[in-house]
Amino acid sequence: MTSGKSARRARFRPRAAANTRHNSAQAHDIMNRLALVAAARACGAVRLLLRRASRAASFAMCGLALCANAAELQLTGYYQRPDGAITVRLNGTGIDPYFAAKALLAASDAQLDARQAARAWIAWLLPRQRADGGFDRFCVKDSQYAACADADADDSMMATWMELLARFAPPGGMPASWARSLARASAHLDTLLDKRTGVYQISPTLHVALLMDNVEVHSALQALAAYYIRHADYVRASPWSRRADRLSAAILQVFWRGEQSGFRASTQQIGDTSFYPEKVAQIFPILSGIRVPGQSNATIYAQWMHRYGKTWLHLAGTDFPWGLIALVAYKMNDWSTVACWHARSGPYRHGPHWNVLEEALYLAFESRMADPVAPASCGFTTASAAIAPR
Repeated sequence: MTSGKSARRARFRPRAAANTRHNSAQAHDIMNRLALVAAARACGAVRLLLRRASRAASFAMCGLALCANAAELQLTGYYQRPDGAITVRLNGTGIDPYFAAKALLAASDAQLDARQAARAWIAWLLPRQRADGGFDRFCVKDSQYAACADADADDSMMATWMELLARFAPPGGMPASWARSLARASAHLDTLLDKRTGVYQISPTLHVALLMDNVEVHSALQALAAYYIRHADYVRASPWSRRADRLSAAILQVFWRGEQSGFRASTQQIGDTSFYPEKVAQIFPILSGIRVPGQSNATIYAQWMHRYGKTWLHLAGTDFPWGLIALVAYKMNDWSTVACWHARSGPYRHGPHWNVLEEALYLAFESRMADPVAPASCGFTTASAAIAPR
């Protein structure tokens, strides 16, 4: 899901029986169209697909040669080991495939060239995919890797892996091994779809759907449609595009409660109104381009920042800094907010609440700043910084 998931993803719990995993994950997670057949319709369908994929394609640009001028993501020696493995913490011993994928995707979204890091990571993880398409988390001991924990949430893990393959595939297309891995992951994700509601559930044993996980699945579906359109394979693009459209509609049907109440974070009733998940849930769908009825994302963003922006910027000292919200600000062209997140978070870099996702975003934003702001100058809405135009 997100960096707030760090609170539980970064703590590796041992393998356990299904009921133990169910209880543990509940405590953390719950809080926390036909193929183109008529030749007469083909051109119109292609145009429709191109329109639908335009948003997703824009997010994937830095996985391609189109971003040749972008700075390169440098994690080697700090978070990425020589063999390509990516740890959650600085020089850490825990490897969570979700966090690695999320960091690489976020860096690319912020226009940092993450191709080399991503392809090294994919080469490391791909042979470790389980036969059912899923992934474990790993621990490092004496330079040896061992699976030591289940994935924290299967839906978001499958989604981020599928999006990673789609966005960082070589220009000539996915290697056969990548395509096989994608098929296994997609099949695993399919088992998590609640056909009644149209949204995805956490795992085969946790029949609860989370808003932010479903947003990540939506992002992956868009990325796959965009991948096939880049390769002029409109027949394969069409089903992914339709799935993304259906999921977007289902997310609104299941999670949106109207302008006054906003999004619910989970299909399970929860009383927690803390920053995560409740507050984060209100802004997170912007990352995937999901739009609610009667409100623009610009309005939702402005209202969120007015209500919660100061609280968010002060989290770094005591909690996770939530760099993904800074990525929303970047997407909304709110340069001063990005600069202030960078300034406020810097002193806590590599601290107990810092992980590879925060690091990737920190490096991405830093690469675009000519003159970083001083923390003291950040009155949240008044700070300014010279950021290279996109």
